[in-house]
Amino acid sequence: PELPGLPDLFELRMHFVLLLRVALQLVILSFTTESVEGFSFIPPQPAGLSHEKIVELAHKRYGGRHDKNGESLPMEGRVVCITGAAGGIGRALSSICHGFGATIVAMDRNTTGLDELKQSLEDDQTAASRILCLPTQHEDLASVSQSADEILSRFERIDLLICNAGMTYREEAELGSKSMKSSHGYDLAFTVNYLSHFLLVEKLMPALSSSMPSPMGRIVHLTSTYHWKVDGSELIPQPIPIAYQSDPTKQGPKHKERSYGNTKLAQIWNSRSIKGCESVCACPTWVGTGIGGEDARDFLERMAFPVGGAGIASALNAMFRSSAELGDALNDGDCLVANSRILELLPFKKAWTSESASKNGWRDGIVDFGGLILLLGQRFTFEDFIIQRSSPESYENRERRDSFYRWSLQEVEPWL
Repeated sequence: PELPGLPDLFELRMHFVLLLRVALQLVILSFTTESVEGFSFIPPQPAGLSHEKIVELAHKRYGGRHDKNGESLPMEGRVVCITGAAGGIGRALSSICHGFGATIVAMDRNTTGLDELKQSLEDDQTAASRILCLPTQHEDLASVSQSADEILSRFERIDLLICNAGMTYREEAELGSKSMKSSHGYDLAFTVNYLSHFLLVEKLMPALSSSMPSPMGRIVHLTSTYHWKVDGSELIPQPIPIAYQSDPTKQGPKHKERSYGNTKLAQIWNSRSIKGCESVCACPTWVGTGIGGEDARDFLERMAFPVGGAGIASALNAMFRSSAELGDALNDGDCLVANSRILELLPFKKAWTSESASKNGWRDGIVDFGGLILLLGQRFTFEDFIIQRSSPESYENRERRDSFYRWSLQEVEPWL
């Protein structure tokens, strides 16, 4: 059926036939390992930000000094808290900040990974420790609260909080099962990806908003282009959001498929509700991490950005760029930090984000298809630094966002 606000249906179909052809060609090229006269069909991985550029950005933001060996220490004396620090993007960012002289507060449920991180960063056991490892279960808000209390007992000021820990449901996950519930009985992904970080932000805000030394603290939320998949209706408290429900009879019809997008939109709403310090969202696009499970890791390591290099470029820009450079990506803006322009090439955004398209499932399919295009084409469109508009629902309805914030604050009140 024709949707209100859509362009000519034939024209719409032709655009997506073209996109499908491009996607299939990219799939074929991506899995072609042969080279023709020295030309590889697989484009090389973009380098991402150079070490020199990262050092330059860090020095501009934090000042710092060089040690006696000439090594840059732009973050000496700074405190950086990172969730999901034991592996993937979190581990890479921990390593960079520690190398710049920062004290790292590493939070993760993987205690073995935390031990390995500490050992890798502190090869000189005689030096004063600059890493605090806090085993933290993000599905358990009591564990998150306890870690926050430990941080506040040790540090008066936090310069960076990087909300990186996250998960997505596997195909075999069963609705209503224990594996999809948090320790307090609600949706696991919603708790891990969003609510645990909301609680962490609220508890650490006094240290983040400390005015000395300058600059003010900053929160970086690692979000996703998949927030375009949802319209925010499942985040409306009634009295609790549908996306937070763990009872299949109270969940939406596509709960599992939309859970990741809902939690990422919730993160963006949270970032835009924050006052007292700077807050910015960054989308790393597809990165070769373990978020999709070990079965998907090999595929992602082949096709996606590596954990270092291009895979952390947007996060580093969100961490170190000046407030003026970040512009509308900060706090109550309408943008995020990105590293690929694929999304900007998708046609008819107003049409497939319409109310009708959301209700009948067009939006789900188009964004899933766009995600495939992004995976296959992100190497072609990578840029070191992009400020990109997020979905209309992420910034247009302030009343809905404020209502969601009030509900979130009430929900975590027992752990504050």
